[in-house]
Amino acid sequence: MTPSEFDEWVVAYIMYQSAPESERRREDHPLFWAVLKFFDLMSDEPEICWKAILDILRRKPEDEVIGVLSAGPLEDLIKDHGGDFIDRIVLEASRNPDFKHSLGGVWKSGSPEVWARVEAIRGKSW
Repeated sequence: MTPSEFDEWVVAYIMYQSAPESERRREDHPLFWAVLKFFDLMSDEPEICWKAILDILRRKPEDEVIGVLSAGPLEDLIKDHGGDFIDRIVLEASRNPDFKHSLGGVWKSGSPEVWARVEAIRGKSW
């Protein structure tokens, strides 16, 4: 994925998740591909998903976007690859208040060891 394609994906994800809920429920929405991209990449390319999550948060989207990012891609990353990413998750949460806040929207996922570390760093769930 080129930097331009990556940027297009991140922007499309934010735009899709910012659309009215009635539009987001339609799989024929022209930006729905950005949601599917996380599903396509999560198993084999979690590093790209990690970078996309951070880039989305860096752009300071609306709370609704953060909510679906937390309960979707971030939660899936922790569930599927938490052991590989937990050190980075803890470090990012310790230095990035927006990322720490996003962890509050993640439901219990990952191994008990990973989840204990997430709970210890995330603060209040929402």
